Amino acid sequence: MSNMLSTPHTAPLRSPQRRTLLRAIASLSLPGALAACGGGSISFGGGVDPAPAPVNQTLPGTAAMKVRTFNGGWAVLAEKLLPLANVLRPERQLVLTDADTLRTSTYKPPAGWSLLDFAVHPSTDITVVLGTDRTVRLVRLSRHGATLAQGDFTDALAATDPYLGDPQQIRDSTALLPHATRDAARISAMGEDVIMALRTGRNAVLAYRLRQTTGGGVQTVWRTLVEPGVTIGSVFLTSGTFDPFGGLVNQWHVHLDVDDRGAVAIAVNLNVTELLEGHIDYFKDGLDASVASGVLVTRLDASGARLRTTLVDTVQKSELHALRWVGNSVVVGGRVRTEQSPDGHGWNGYLSVVQDNGPALQRALPLNVDRGDVILDIAPMRDGRMLLAGATGYWQNPAGASISEEAAPLLAIADAQGRFVRRIAVTPGPRHNQLRSLAPWKGDWLLGGLANGPGTHTADGNPALLFADGFVRQAAA
Repeated sequence: MSNMLSTPHTAPLRSPQRRTLLRAIASLSLPGALAACGGGSISFGGGVDPAPAPVNQTLPGTAAMKVRTFNGGWAVLAEKLLPLANVLRPERQLVLTDADTLRTSTYKPPAGWSLLDFAVHPSTDITVVLGTDRTVRLVRLSRHGATLAQGDFTDALAATDPYLGDPQQIRDSTALLPHATRDAARISAMGEDVIMALRTGRNAVLAYRLRQTTGGGVQTVWRTLVEPGVTIGSVFLTSGTFDPFGGLVNQWHVHLDVDDRGAVAIAVNLNVTELLEGHIDYFKDGLDASVASGVLVTRLDASGARLRTTLVDTVQKSELHALRWVGNSVVVGGRVRTEQSPDGHGWNGYLSVVQDNGPALQRALPLNVDRGDVILDIAPMRDGRMLLAGATGYWQNPAGASISEEAAPLLAIADAQGRFVRRIAVTPGPRHNQLRSLAPWKGDWLLGGLANGPGTHTADGNPALLFADGFVRQAAA
């Protein structure tokens, strides 16, 4: 990214040798691309004949942002990469694949709507959440993408939720999404119901348990205020075409996960917000108001009752990108600027394991693998450790926000405390690489991500360079 508006312009960071642009995903050299590193291995494919071929799905021109599995198939959220001027309205589609027939189907939202997230139910039905600039809709799909039911979600109370910020920031108190981005709603399955977390037009964070009726209506089972509305700042750039890690809207996002017991975890980032002050003022739960950067992690039980909020201190400026239940703990991860290094390698990944009865304030653990690092997803392993996905080997303008075109895929293992154990080597494709999502699959893993993507300034002179090669690949553990 280029500089923030409030800082002097610095020339964008560029790779000294730009690699040849290859659009074909076959150029990734992914068969056998995962090799042992530090005493372990996760490798693509394999098996003894007549075992079925490993999953190897390409999504040309898009990025695989989220992959989830169900009995007999998988679903992937495929996103078109957009220039900065268009990122407030994401363009996504849901690609569904039947493992037995390799039949694929695609669900695209109707005109004027953005697909924000999806959840897979035990029945293998799938719910997607759609948004406009101010409204939200739930659509129930079959595993092959047929629409089973759809209904608009409404919440008359949203216009009256507490707001502790600058009133001039409120554009529309009745809106169910904030003015800065539609991408502020996430859903997860609780049986055949849906848990939804979103940020409203008053910047409040709400959680709901929702039930769709056969006629398409959306019934609210419970509603919980997670955070009051507060002032949220915007991040502007002086130049550049693309935002590789979504840093411009990270402060508006909500993160959600639901475990098998029905326990709900919701996390929000503190940077560029007055969220911590508003939280303390409203809930009066004694959190440390001196923390400048970090994450608020809130647990709810299956009935929607608030259990507790934990403050994760990242010390320095940070972004939240991942949230998962791992056993009885909630694990959050992302990236943190630990130093403003002249070579641009001052960003590291971080993890924080928030235990059920842990302290109300805890420090994040930095994760430094190779120059710049970011954790984009976390998945529990059978032995209690965690598999991490993200990107590494990038650099960022130390005086601003330009992110390099060159970035390598990151796959790593952390122990149950969130401490780095080892990196698992993955052969990178050209240009910018990211592993975005992890999902268990028949004793192995499905990895969703992108290669051949742009950096902040890749497409400045040529819009045709704003693309990526998305993929879903099977990895044997």
